[in-house]
Amino acid sequence: MNKSTIYFIAAFLLVMMSSAVNAQDSTKLSLKNAIDNAIKHRNEVKIQQVNAEYSQNEVKINGSKLLPQLTGDVDERYNGKLQTNIIPGDAFGTPGVPSRYVQFGTKFTTTAAFNLTVPIYNPGDFGDRKIAKVQAAYDALNVNKSETDMVVEVTQSYFNVLVDDEKEKLSKENLANTQAIYTMSQDQLSKGAITSYDLEKNRITYENAKSDHQKNQNTSKLALVDLTYRMGLDTIGNIVLTDDLNTLYQEYGSILIKDQNQIADRVEIRQQLLQEEIYQQNIDKQNKSYLPTVSLYGNYTGQNLSNNFSLNGTNWYPYNYVGLKVSIPIFDGFQKQRTKRGYQLQLESAKLTTEKLKRDYNHDAQTSKTSLLNDQQDMQNQENNLKSANDLYKIDSDRLQKGAIKPTDLTTTYYTLQQAQANYLNAIYTYLLDVIQYKKAMGNL
Repeated sequence: MNKSTIYFIAAFLLVMMSSAVNAQDSTKLSLKNAIDNAIKHRNEVKIQQVNAEYSQNEVKINGSKLLPQLTGDVDERYNGKLQTNIIPGDAFGTPGVPSRYVQFGTKFTTTAAFNLTVPIYNPGDFGDRKIAKVQAAYDALNVNKSETDMVVEVTQSYFNVLVDDEKEKLSKENLANTQAIYTMSQDQLSKGAITSYDLEKNRITYENAKSDHQKNQNTSKLALVDLTYRMGLDTIGNIVLTDDLNTLYQEYGSILIKDQNQIADRVEIRQQLLQEEIYQQNIDKQNKSYLPTVSLYGNYTGQNLSNNFSLNGTNWYPYNYVGLKVSIPIFDGFQKQRTKRGYQLQLESAKLTTEKLKRDYNHDAQTSKTSLLNDQQDMQNQENNLKSANDLYKIDSDRLQKGAIKPTDLTTTYYTLQQAQANYLNAIYTYLLDVIQYKKAMGNL
């Protein structure tokens, strides 16, 4: 076995041993786990969940307005000086008698009362409750929208980690290969097979490979930090992703065949339709505001009258009453009419917005589909290029061992292979990103 082969084997073993060490004491994380973490921990989702709960509570508040209302009142009054009243003298049927000045009441008056109001029909309250229900449905969709945004963010970040990890592995292999070639060049220089100029070129190539690998390591770490942030976590230690680019590509490879157009089910469209309904409910509320408000009411009061403060049972005089109240709107300065017109204009605008969104999302779906078709073609081209680059590298490796070419020539071939590998990775990465945008555009995310 010659020295060149030994150098390559040693470099390969170093790469494998380093990978095995890094795999220990790690947290395994699939794409699904990452998305679940984001939905569970991200404050954006929690905020929308709280808002949705608030809207549900508003529905209950409006429902409470339709229930009977019972209040209790206690009033203690001290009359420091009683009101003077004048009774005309002829009030008792005797003309010419002077009027009398009298004071009615007692020094202390205590009342304890229960008041009951039973709403029978209130068009405003009924309208508010219907509007609150639609608003609650609208806000509930904000939770779904926030979760969809989380899926997009985390998925893209997860893909970034995968690609950067692969780039780091490639740069590590490149570093090992350039180091082996540089070491081999030193041996060949001592034998006079190459010049010092060739050796210096290989040394510079090796130094550049070290720099590139360090950059890729830092980029890979930053990608993991970003993924941790997107999941709403501070840190989860050493992360090892269980999904890989090829597996994900196989999973999404037939996306154009499987996915159906469900643009009408997109959260944005559903929310816009609910917004239309909110405006329509407000119009209905204004129409019904011309109707009377009807309610029953009742009162039971106990009154204590005494010149000395006392709550004993001998001076209590109860009374009660019940009634029916009908409040009929007559004229409000055209306020209802103008408010209704405002909602009609908003409804018209909302309908136009709905049509615009449908057109926009159809356009997005078509554009995303075309991008995916282009991505698939590009991946096929890059895969063919990668296969050719691998074949060339094998041929030149054999030629180097036979002494037919210089190490510098193999370095050039290896750079071609490395570029082909990077292009193929980028093609897969671009395809997967476009898949996410396509699924979102189609309403299937």
